[in-house]
Amino acid sequence: MSRRRVALDTNVFLLLLVGLANREAIARHKRLAAYDADSYDMLCKLLASYDEVVVTPGCLAETTNLLDSDKGSRQHCYQMLKELIQSGEGLSEKHVPADKVVEQRPFMWLGFTDASYVELADQGIPVITADLKLYLQVAERNEKSVNFASAALGFRV
Repeated sequence: MSRRRVALDTNVFLLLLVGLANREAIARHKRLAAYDADSYDMLCKLLASYDEVVVTPGCLAETTNLLDSDKGSRQHCYQMLKELIQSGEGLSEKHVPADKVVEQRPFMWLGFTDASYVELADQGIPVITADLKLYLQVAERNEKSVNFASAALGFRV
């Protein structure tokens, strides 16, 4: 039986990680100003229908950089990330070779990390993103992808 996988882009993964570590920290985290605890709850509901969350090495690097913007919860979030990675359950890292990423036409306007998510969508993995430019690219390749900015408002684009 194959596992149902979904990829999370950096901002959505950051919301998940901070929420898992401490829901109250979402409101204090300056990089999560567009979200609240209800957004986190909605993300958890979306993820409940999947067996595995997929992130790229670029996402992991960007996420840990963004954790620095809230010194109060950073250590707890780092610990949560460490536990998720080491558990081997529910979270996996998917490497997309650089030569494949730069072959993606959207690389030129999305950048490296987001273009790697376009490649994941090409491989059949739906992507949850709050970035409209990225969403338009991944939805074109995988109709199960989700515009989290719209989903958080209660509707799906």
